[in-house]
Amino acid sequence: MNRIHLPNISTNNNNKINRMIDSYPSNVEEYKEYKKHNNKDKPKFYYKISEKGPTLLKNILQERGWEEYIENESPWWNLWWQGKRYRKIDYENCKDYQRLNHISLPRNTWITKKDALFRLLRTLKGSYGSCYNFFPKTFILPTEYLLFIKYYSEESEKNINSIWICKPTDLSRGRGIFIIKSLNELTYNSRIVLQRYIKDPLLISGYKFDLRCYVMVKGTYPLNIYLYEEGLARFATNKYDTNDITNVFSHLTNTSINKLSPELNSTKEKVGSGCKWSLKKLRNYFKENDIDFEIIWNKIKAIIILTLLPAIYETKDDNSQCFELFGFDIIIDNSLKPWLLEVNLSPALNNECHIDTIVKTALLNDVVNLLEVENTDLLKLAQIDATEYNNHNKYGNKFIPINEHYNKNSNKKDNKKKMHISNSKEEIGNFKKIFPFNIVTKSMFPQDQLRNVNTLSYHLY
Repeated sequence: MNRIHLPNISTNNNNKINRMIDSYPSNVEEYKEYKKHNNKDKPKFYYKISEKGPTLLKNILQERGWEEYIENESPWWNLWWQGKRYRKIDYENCKDYQRLNHISLPRNTWITKKDALFRLLRTLKGSYGSCYNFFPKTFILPTEYLLFIKYYSEESEKNINSIWICKPTDLSRGRGIFIIKSLNELTYNSRIVLQRYIKDPLLISGYKFDLRCYVMVKGTYPLNIYLYEEGLARFATNKYDTNDITNVFSHLTNTSINKLSPELNSTKEKVGSGCKWSLKKLRNYFKENDIDFEIIWNKIKAIIILTLLPAIYETKDDNSQCFELFGFDIIIDNSLKPWLLEVNLSPALNNECHIDTIVKTALLNDVVNLLEVENTDLLKLAQIDATEYNNHNKYGNKFIPINEHYNKNSNKKDNKKKMHISNSKEEIGNFKKIFPFNIVTKSMFPQDQLRNVNTLSYHLY
């Protein structure tokens, strides 16, 4: 019988197979060191998140293999996320492989401050008519106190008994909000938004609720608006009762208010425990009760587009490396009409309950995917920048990270970039593009999009 003779590899130190075998670790700790050593040259993604930034986002990025950016140590950063606005130089120095979570918009505060938002919407309603009929009658006090008194008196003469809700302009999360039925109950010591109360909201088993819709603007020239198909329905924790207007747990849906309610964890009829549903659960509830949610959803899309257009149209920056995540608060009345309550800049991304964790974890993963920053071609640009900088710095081969001083004059953007047809993806995860929505709106300049608002609203509604 023929024998197969294998070469003796155990004594040949120069044998390639031996060297390969010897290079493998013999235990778990050695393997960790081995993996760390062999991955040291692998491109990394780095995030900069402010101290008060969302912890959930940090956890998600770390699970995706990102590392925290460390000043003077990390070679570059790919995502910078903070609550406040960025400096002009931060926008100018932003590279193709980097993303900022705020867009440079001259009129951004027009929609994220209560008084400015409704002043803008009233102006637009005066110019464009009924297509902007999606917000309650509003007065801004003390500036418009006399106008309110006149309007209130005219209603009283007609025996119209309205309920009004008062919201401080400089407070958030439901703080300082109160409801009045009589002029005698109106007291304030700061600037407030006074609105006709929507006293016939759609209820679920007697409980009031509103919707938190997540909207992402990705680039502004052209404008790309994405609406997240998932979201939150936020419930009051006491049954709705206009006879008791002082009960905040009955009239306010803010989570920061209702998490203090004695009824928070009780099992409420159909609503269940807690004070939140996912939009998926709300859709299922509507379907079970023969309510066409998609008709309402399309009207919400119209509200979002018609609200964002006037805030965007003046910008000439493409903002292609920037994005903005808004929280639109919408309430639905008993006739199934949606109303805009508020637009939130940097909506809360903390996970206070199980529903938060499910919805917001998926949301933030889709935000990162929509940014399209985890891209090896873009990382090559980062490596080139790092190499070029290190070759020019006075420390020779010692690594010095890229910073704004090196980029100060090398990456300024052309503020009058040529308009181009949007080619961003139509959907990523649960984000669906809602604007541009056809070939006409894709080819419009932002100014033309606003001028043709009546035409747009015809297609939207």
